[in-house]
Amino acid sequence: MTVITGRLGILCFLFGSSACGVVYPEVQTPLRKPPPGFSLAPPPPDDLIYLRFDGAVIPPRTVDGLEWDSVGGAAPDPFAKLIVNGKEIIVTPVDSDTLRPKWAEQVRANYRIKRGSLVKVQVWDKNPINSRTICSEDIDDLHEQATTEHPLEIACESGALVRLVVEPAHGRLGLGLYYELHTEGAYVTRVLEESPARRAGLSVGDEIKKVQGQDVLTMEQGKLQSLINANASLGVQMTVKRGGGAREIQLKDGAIYPLVGEPVAIE
Repeated sequence: MTVITGRLGILCFLFGSSACGVVYPEVQTPLRKPPPGFSLAPPPPDDLIYLRFDGAVIPPRTVDGLEWDSVGGAAPDPFAKLIVNGKEIIVTPVDSDTLRPKWAEQVRANYRIKRGSLVKVQVWDKNPINSRTICSEDIDDLHEQATTEHPLEIACESGALVRLVVEPAHGRLGLGLYYELHTEGAYVTRVLEESPARRAGLSVGDEIKKVQGQDVLTMEQGKLQSLINANASLGVQMTVKRGGGAREIQLKDGAIYPLVGEPVAIE
């Protein structure tokens, strides 16, 4: 609902109330996974990092020697949190009745975290009335822990062991541009933050006037998408308009580092 409302808001702003009842299909420019050994350029920003929980091993009893759960089984119902400067940025789903949670359904994403931030890992046992802490540990210099070789292992006072994948930001290749084509023209609807489209200065609401020297309004159906996709690897020449001025830009496939919350799945 939020996405549709955003699109309608753009149309209403550009064309007036007559467009408010119209929904046009959004077109995404292609994204692909870099081949093995390929070096993305430019490299990811210094504050961007890939994070996900890789699981945990929990002792069969609490520090007090008690069973974790008195309802539904003796094992806990664990979920994990990553807290940065007091804000929860990752909260996994609950894995029920297990000492070895995997949290397979968690979001996998790149996160923007400033170096020197206060980072805390927590694991909780979900209970209907009061959830209780299984683990709560601080992580020093999170960015310095980034490696593709193995997960970071956090030993907890309770005896639990938590594994956190901390890697350099994961990337894709593409333009990072979404647009809509309708009778009044073609308009940018979304721009991925860390993408060639953003680095070229494109913004939501920009009108695409020409591609490869051809007027968008005179193109046959499917021509705009075909031109952009076919020329992305070599360079797409665009004339774009914002407000009263038009300018020429060239877009070319390059590094995209999707941020959490953007509509791009990464492993």
